[in-house]
Amino acid sequence: MTDSIRAHAKVNLHLEVLNRREDGYHNILSLMASVALHDLLKLEESSARELSGGIDIAIAVKNGGGVYGSLTDSIPAHENLIARAATLYYEKAGMNGRAIFSVEKNIPAGAGLGGGSSDAAAALKLLNGRFGKFRDDELADLGTKIGADVPYCLHGGFAIGRGIGELIMPVPGKLPPWVLVVNEGIHVETGAAYRSLNRGADADAGREAAAGRTIRRLTGALSKGSLEELKEAAVNDFETPVFRKHPRLRHIKEELYGAGAAFAIMTGSGSSVIGLFKQKETAEQARSKLAGTYRQVILTQFVQ
Repeated sequence: MTDSIRAHAKVNLHLEVLNRREDGYHNILSLMASVALHDLLKLEESSARELSGGIDIAIAVKNGGGVYGSLTDSIPAHENLIARAATLYYEKAGMNGRAIFSVEKNIPAGAGLGGGSSDAAAALKLLNGRFGKFRDDELADLGTKIGADVPYCLHGGFAIGRGIGELIMPVPGKLPPWVLVVNEGIHVETGAAYRSLNRGADADAGREAAAGRTIRRLTGALSKGSLEELKEAAVNDFETPVFRKHPRLRHIKEELYGAGAAFAIMTGSGSSVIGLFKQKETAEQARSKLAGTYRQVILTQFVQ
């Protein structure tokens, strides 16, 4: 029996990095959203038995095609987040066994779109659908051990993320659906991007006090469907250091505005830049205009 699930890409509509924690992670304030761009993960085969007499867990991840199918072949098994998530699921469930996944890979890596985290979340969902060992909150706890974005990817939709991103507050949103994703293939290493911000261990009292006001402004913009209010409220702290190192990304943001985007921002720590449009026709025209210049220009839309 083969089960499959769409692993949707994630975009950040706002991303502040507040301070560095003792565990080396950073506390953030983020507004995240799911878009229709997705990988397709299939659980082709699985078996399980009680854990006894030592650990015997075997996880395989096959290339199922897609625009970036070759990525699956290039990632070592111990670094593949699907395999790591599945192995952790078996271990925490007290099971030995095997699972074979295939992934149709359409989300670029290192692009701030959460492709690996979304794939890991999809693997946890597929296994839990098969074996039913964990509640939703327990599955989210497992996801945190794989990556900070995994708990969000288990939920999807519009959500405020706090802590390292694992504290998820779903929020309603009425934004126009049209999202243009521009990816130039520049790989931004997440750890290096965080280090470039040089955040201290002490929380910035001013920023922390402003967090509540920022959340109210962001959620207000979403509830009204106002891209103008979102533009006024939203920032991405990574834009300054990343644009300094990669000026072409700043130019993409400027071009999106020039092509009619009502709001544009770099997502995650980079390097994709997204533009939000009020009208599908304007978004399609922008896609045509930018497609000949940049490596990948994808017109997609928000999904709840």
